[in-house]
Amino acid sequence: MIRWCAILVLGLAPTLAQPHGGVVEEEDLCVIKVNYLRGHFKIYQPLTSGHREYCEDLPDATESVFVMEYLHDSLSEAAVDFRIIRDVTGKGRFARWDDIQAIDDLDAATVFYQPPTVDPDVLTVIHDFDEEGDFIGVVTANVGGDGQVYRAVFPFEVGYTGLGFWPYILLLLLLVELLWLYMTGRLQRWWSGAALILVSLTFGGADAYANEWTSQRGIFTVHYESSLDPIEINRMHSWTLVVTRDNEPLEGADITVSGGMPEHDHGMPTRPRVTADLGGGRYRLDGMRFHMNGTWEVMLDITAGGSRDTVIITLVL
Repeated sequence: MIRWCAILVLGLAPTLAQPHGGVVEEEDLCVIKVNYLRGHFKIYQPLTSGHREYCEDLPDATESVFVMEYLHDSLSEAAVDFRIIRDVTGKGRFARWDDIQAIDDLDAATVFYQPPTVDPDVLTVIHDFDEEGDFIGVVTANVGGDGQVYRAVFPFEVGYTGLGFWPYILLLLLLVELLWLYMTGRLQRWWSGAALILVSLTFGGADAYANEWTSQRGIFTVHYESSLDPIEINRMHSWTLVVTRDNEPLEGADITVSGGMPEHDHGMPTRPRVTADLGGGRYRLDGMRFHMNGTWEVMLDITAGGSRDTVIITLVL
């Protein structure tokens, strides 16, 4: 279920990454909406990007050419002005005309302004940005000479990295994956493996093998000693287990062995078993072999005195 949610998020990602404000993408074309009036809208940065077209966000602070091709005759007859301001609204992508009206000194925030002009087919504006940052474009159309004013407001970024919402989506997917690992118990096992690596790096491989391993319910404690030191891949060898309970040697325990590599979802290549009770809480475990490098778990299921518990020994080979 969790991973299906992640797939759903990825499916929504292109929608989340669409431009905001008065410019939208329709059938691979950038369309600006000035109220109900529309035009094809594109921006060029010829000095750095050649003929590449942008809808809103721009990668570089450089000379930029804004082109608006009218799709309605009313725009061809209207007086249209074009303004670019620094985004001082604090609204970012959600800035609208009401936010711009609330600016105390609009002229001080304005970095470019082209007065109203009547162009029959295409409005062209050239502005050389001298700094990166967040800006807001405003297109104002006086339609029909009767005082009817329509506007398009489009926030955009200069110095745009192109990452958009992807960092947030990737963070969400990481959190979903961690939740899945936690719910399946793998996170705890991997954490145990990481802790063992840290101990090995700090104290050396042989000393790491001398650590105590406590059973899941805290009933038993196990030490082990390997006949191979260090343990080698694809070498059959034996272990001596030292089992205690309440710091006392555990006699007469019944111990069964299983294990494998949780990261690879496979078991051990052999069937190790306890072959001798050596006395004093010591048991001989034969048939140990590890056939590849990585994180292994050896699970000792111990039954004694009416109690049963499992010790999981994690090895990084």
